[in-house]
Amino acid sequence: MFTIGQADEGEQLFKTTCAACHTIGKGRLVGPDLSGITQKKSKEWLVPFIKSSTTVIKSGDADAVAIFKEYNSIMMPDIAYSEAQIVNILNYISSGGGNGGEAQTVVADILSGTTSENVKVGLWLFSGKQPFTNGGPACVACHKVKDERIFSSGTLAKDLTESYEILGSAGVAAVIKSPPFPVMNAAFTNHGLTEEEVIDLTAYLKTVSKERYYQRPTDFSTTFAFFGFVVFAMIFMSTVLLYFKRKKFPVNREILDRPSKVIN
Repeated sequence: MFTIGQADEGEQLFKTTCAACHTIGKGRLVGPDLSGITQKKSKEWLVPFIKSSTTVIKSGDADAVAIFKEYNSIMMPDIAYSEAQIVNILNYISSGGGNGGEAQTVVADILSGTTSENVKVGLWLFSGKQPFTNGGPACVACHKVKDERIFSSGTLAKDLTESYEILGSAGVAAVIKSPPFPVMNAAFTNHGLTEEEVIDLTAYLKTVSKERYYQRPTDFSTTFAFFGFVVFAMIFMSTVLLYFKRKKFPVNREILDRPSKVIN
């Protein structure tokens, strides 16, 4: 049975690592609502799953595989917490997230009231045209989306074209606000996004998800071929001019011929 101990540490760890993808009584985000999870599953199952869900899923555990498939086959990142720290998180969850075990009110959609202006700013932020307030790297440095307005994209991380369809506004916003992935978390440490930037990016990714079927990859082959021909022509003409202006003999012929003219 779970007891309430080290509640402050459990709350801090939950908010730092878990809250990006989970709620306690507010409904599903990226992952399931954890309200009542400590009554449904034992500590012996929860601790190893939280520590490394990948390992448990790959072991063939039926419950782990079912959760993985139910939540869009999104793998929960492993966390380097001790068993005691994970138990403290579970104690915090068991206490109802500091809410006395009572279900919390479901929050409103953060995109309620957003406009095309939010989408436009989100595009600028994603592409790097507009820098983040706190100096974080542009999303396009690592991610790509199916948007013909973006010329070049990163390939280091996941394609975000369908992220909104998979996660919804709450899930996307939660990941952006508190990245649960190690590399992303490190990149935005001390460079967190503002609430408005989170909303703008979420609004943009919602539009990307909805418009992806109407996007056509921009074909730059003709443009590259034209400029390639221009560059080739310039190099060729420069080579021809240099060829005719080259030094044709190993010595200056005019100086070499002077003694002959004097003798004659």
